[in-house]
Amino acid sequence: MRIAALAAILAVALASVPAAAQNAAPAPAATPADEDFTPSHLAAARRVIAAVKGDINFDDILPQVAAQTRDVFTRTNPALTREIEDTTTEVAIEMVPRRIELSKTLELIWARRFPESELNQIAEFFEGPIGKKYIELFPVVGMLSIGASQQWEQTLAADMVAETRERLREQGHAL
Repeated sequence: MRIAALAAILAVALASVPAAAQNAAPAPAATPADEDFTPSHLAAARRVIAAVKGDINFDDILPQVAAQTRDVFTRTNPALTREIEDTTTEVAIEMVPRRIELSKTLELIWARRFPESELNQIAEFFEGPIGKKYIELFPVVGMLSIGASQQWEQTLAADMVAETRERLREQGHAL
């Protein structure tokens, strides 16, 4: 119950990160290669990340770290459970602006691998109806593909064992 409450509080706080944290949090140290990117190149990377929802899974990191931290301190001193929960929540909320650090790193990851023109093309695709459908259906298609490959592997393995056994029998070997 408390994890859900913490996650809800942090979700609300994280929702305001893109606008507020850009001014509030210090930018990660730039390497010389990072300085070569134009603001429009980084904006194109941001556009792709937003279009593909490329950072949505990372929003759970802070609540998970807060819960793990709370659990470590609570196991050590269960008598302070309430104080530990309150303090951990307070610290987690104060750390919300640091989410921009990850956002900037993700932008650089994309910008290093694609020129601005390609990032704009990628964003246009994923912002369109087919791209949106792809994003919506990819988890299902991906899981079905993994299941199909595992089933195919099992069938292939069974067939290979049977065929190898048969051929070895034909050669006079008892297996």
